[in-house]
Amino acid sequence: MQLPAPAYREYDFILAGGGMAGLSFAYYLSQSSLSSRRILIIDRGIRNEQTFCYWNSEASEFDFLAEKSWDSLYFHSARPSSLKIAIEPYSYRKINGNAWFSFIEAELGKHPNIHFLAAEIESIAYQGLGSCVRTSEGTFYASEKIIDSFSPFPCDNANPKHLKQHFLGWVVECNFNNFETDAAHLFDFRVAFGKECEFMYVLPTSPRKALFEYTFFSGTLREPDYYRDKIKSYLFAYYGLTDDDYLLKEEESGVIPMRNNPNKPENLYQKHLKIGTTGGFVKSTTGYSFYRTQKFCRDLVAGLANGPSSSLVIPVKPWKIWLDEVFLQVLIDQKIAGSKVFETLFYNNKPALLLKFLQEETSWKEDLRLMWSVPTFPFVRAALKTIYRSIIN
Repeated sequence: MQLPAPAYREYDFILAGGGMAGLSFAYYLSQSSLSSRRILIIDRGIRNEQTFCYWNSEASEFDFLAEKSWDSLYFHSARPSSLKIAIEPYSYRKINGNAWFSFIEAELGKHPNIHFLAAEIESIAYQGLGSCVRTSEGTFYASEKIIDSFSPFPCDNANPKHLKQHFLGWVVECNFNNFETDAAHLFDFRVAFGKECEFMYVLPTSPRKALFEYTFFSGTLREPDYYRDKIKSYLFAYYGLTDDDYLLKEEESGVIPMRNNPNKPENLYQKHLKIGTTGGFVKSTTGYSFYRTQKFCRDLVAGLANGPSSSLVIPVKPWKIWLDEVFLQVLIDQKIAGSKVFETLFYNNKPALLLKFLQEETSWKEDLRLMWSVPTFPFVRAALKTIYRSIIN
């Protein structure tokens, strides 16, 4: 990152972690009345290929960076049958991670008070009236806040009861025109044959170029070659492509915890604030985080700029949290195939309402309408489980 090296041992704000969440916070901080404060970003400086996707109904901060946007989506069920659905007033957008990071780093570079340290973070602790971050390059102190997107989120990748979104994706470029670009393929369940929720996700950005991502919502991870073989088979089965017909331009992979944040809600007056995956910014039932991260970071900076407050970093919505718990429990129980769950949601509801629901912008009446559209038995069973668990805890 092309930012000045640390010039001090004490800063007003220290960002432990310089990924998408940390740099989003730094960006909004640099645009606020707090922009003159001393700010240090600490990160290893190692960045993997990333894609950021989101949908919105109104213009937002980074729309201009979108490589491609779509006003329609495909849903392919295991029946098999396919729906091409218009999603207005929403648009679905894809941002290349490198483009986003380059823009943010250029914006932060305009502020000489923002510094960067490439180092391993060893621990975060309180020190007197402030707090500190211990790194492989020494200890640095924050007089106001440590913004932490580094600490691990409580999710055990080896535990099949801890649901994860795990995926591997390829950006491929064909030697000839082969992709229709008028719609993104949000879910293709034609690849799903078991109870686990598995699907292909396809974003065609040009007639020759597309992202193919093989994805699971499940507790059990696979070896990388498993996902790669699935992508190869899919390219041949649905596009007639063999290895000689395309170039592999990028590969990205990841594991995203699909759990509601079990930690106690954090208040703005705390010295150590968690954001990003660490802070529960990821939508537990979908794995989407970009849109939510921008909203939460923007609101967090606005709250800090207004002075000491007992406001929460993330507003607590018990009803929405419980709905997520029920949905996740259905996927864990596997009493019904994950593909069937999404199939009933997409076939029985208006697409715009479903996207509004996944964005947590629906009313409780709209939530109930959606809940009535899903298979009754597995959801009632999961609901009772979550209620029992909350009682005994």
